[in-house]
Amino acid sequence: MKHLSITTALICAIVLLSHCGSSTTAQTGNNTDHPQVSEISILHLDSLQALYPNALLLDVRSDEEWAQGHLEQAGYISFDWDHRLEPLKQLPTDRPVMVYCEAGGRSGVITEELRIIGHPHIIDLIGGMEAWLEAGKPVAFDGPIALPH
Repeated sequence: MKHLSITTALICAIVLLSHCGSSTTAQTGNNTDHPQVSEISILHLDSLQALYPNALLLDVRSDEEWAQGHLEQAGYISFDWDHRLEPLKQLPTDRPVMVYCEAGGRSGVITEELRIIGHPHIIDLIGGMEAWLEAGKPVAFDGPIALPH
């Protein structure tokens, strides 16, 4: 239990520090910086979920990659160039969105699209499924959770 508290405190510090960097901020009409995208290792997922229990977990890989295993309780939006923008626009803005892909490239594209759409709290789970599997973490094979609108 003490280890979880230290880990959660560490994640809180990482999130706060990542919000201070200019690479994760966007300008608004009143020239005030508003951090919108945090990049945090997917290996900190448990601590992030404890910190943000209502966050949406979003897999943005291909259908084939999804079928090979995914994170438990993940929603799914295929990285299909032609059909992904509408589902992204429908995600609720009152909950953080944690995005992952296979290695980190596609999640970076999606988090930038969410930032442009105006989503206020986005976490890019860097390392993706590659890092998750290398660490021996569990995968699920059930269907995606329904994404709220």
